[in-house]
Amino acid sequence: MILTPAQSIIAKDTHRFRVVCCGRRFGKTTLAILEMLAKGFSKNGQKIAYIAPTFQQARDIAWQELKKASLVIQDVVNESRLEIKVKTQQGGISSIWLRGWEAIETLRGQHFDFIVVDEIASMRNWHENWQEVIRPTLTDTKGEALFISTPKGFNHFYDLFNQELADTDFKSFHFTSYDNNHIPVDELEKAKDELTEDRFAQEYMADFRKTSGLVYKEFDRAKHLFTDELPRSTVEVLCGID
Repeated sequence: MILTPAQSIIAKDTHRFRVVCCGRRFGKTTLAILEMLAKGFSKNGQKIAYIAPTFQQARDIAWQELKKASLVIQDVVNESRLEIKVKTQQGGISSIWLRGWEAIETLRGQHFDFIVVDEIASMRNWHENWQEVIRPTLTDTKGEALFISTPKGFNHFYDLFNQELADTDFKSFHFTSYDNNHIPVDELEKAKDELTEDRFAQEYMADFRKTSGLVYKEFDRAKHLFTDELPRSTVEVLCGID
């Protein structure tokens, strides 16, 4: 598997925590698998985890592709636990685990060198589990993480995407489905004609959108939200509507 130009930009970045907001079929799972194998092969004893919203999704999304991509360096494959041990360039062994978010507590007390969290926008109780379970597993190893997802409104993934503004360990990337040069453009254009504007913008253009329940469809956070305090003499609040 060869990385696309967009995937290469992400893979070459050296920030500790990388956040990738991307459209459907961008190739995020392929990127995650190649990065995990590269990390595992590079050094003895690397412990790597891939976390999907559920254990079944981890199996459906990444397991077969991971097994196929790791054939040359495979050592032991555990089908029931979704774990692969791979050989390293020094002649040692590293391990890659696939796990589901629904059983995230099973990672408590573990340590990892690299973690991939896939479809993070769909995960509940993100802040609590990041702070209490996942982040501590990266502490003694000074481990790294790759967060990848298509957006889902303005939820915790939106907050994570903007974390680079407050923490220099974070770097965010935005790519659309059009950035995967293996996807026929005419197929993307067909989807654009079939989906609503907001759905296409969210799922394929990876835009953060509130796709339902809008009273004012023209509302745009970038245009209509501000933090500057206006002089009281120039602005008078007459009423508010929620």
